[in-house]
Amino acid sequence: MSGLQTDITLDKFNTLRLKSIAKAYIKLETLTELNEIAELSKQYPKFFILGGGSNLILPEYYEGLVVHNHLKGITIDSVDSEFKTITAMAGENWDEFVAFCCENEAHGLENLSLIPGTVGASPIQNIGAYGVEVKDFISHVSVFDLTSKSIKQLDNASCKFSYRNSYLKNNPQYIVISVTFKLPRKIKLNISYGDIATQMATIESPTPLDLRNCIIKTRQSKLPNPAEIGNVGSFFHNPIITTNDAENLRQKYPDLPVYDLEDKGYKKISAGWLIDKLGLKGYRSENVGVYPKQALVLVNYEPASKSDILALAEMIKEKVANNYGVRLNIEPIIL
Repeated sequence: MSGLQTDITLDKFNTLRLKSIAKAYIKLETLTELNEIAELSKQYPKFFILGGGSNLILPEYYEGLVVHNHLKGITIDSVDSEFKTITAMAGENWDEFVAFCCENEAHGLENLSLIPGTVGASPIQNIGAYGVEVKDFISHVSVFDLTSKSIKQLDNASCKFSYRNSYLKNNPQYIVISVTFKLPRKIKLNISYGDIATQMATIESPTPLDLRNCIIKTRQSKLPNPAEIGNVGSFFHNPIITTNDAENLRQKYPDLPVYDLEDKGYKKISAGWLIDKLGLKGYRSENVGVYPKQALVLVNYEPASKSDILALAEMIKEKVANNYGVRLNIEPIIL
């Protein structure tokens, strides 16, 4: 197939900036290429779909096919008195899409500003930040089934969204083609999250753009720029534990951040707080470490390998488990 490359370095395609080489690599730029890619995928023992590379831990050598999703385009499908329906192709940059929605008076995604990656990754991970999850605004996801070589639409319920998870994440035979969002026209800012509420309180009659700018400023103050230091943002999920266990921990640690969930039997607690209170913020072990400004972020000071970053993660998980009786789960996908 034209465009197929072999032994391609993936260093610049993953924000953790791990040294990695793929046995085979190809860009997906048009829908007409999907059938050929389906056939090509059969020739390799494994494959994965690469987007922005912002949530991946890559091996030094990937013995398979990498399909780099570069499908582009954004369309406003429909407008009524309450909603704007907007479809974005999977290869679109996520933050640029959020900016597009904000400029076109389609609201709700402002809290997800500056999250790295592509639109196609957003439903797979059910990305979330500052009290908002993308699942609340997705109408449906168009996917290509590599097995049947057919395009399908998965509605919101079929995506089986949960905390940083989805049906798509667990069914890699699907290539996300596009995501369709149903976004409110009426402004309803979600500013209940901690320091965001404090900052927004200083603005008279705040707008969605004000909220977006506030989110961007906050993220930039706490999270490292992948262009300057390798990272995948939040490295661990915030643990979800029983309400009883959460209350027991809060009795022992009164300042532990605890968040309510729809299921009253469970609470979400802050993984970053757990790590920080162990004195690990700023910890460094040779070429990897914990970011000095945010304990939830592991960084690659370069050159680090997959084994280096995972060894650090396991040390942190063990210390958290021993001290709090809580198990941390790694958020990025490990290949």
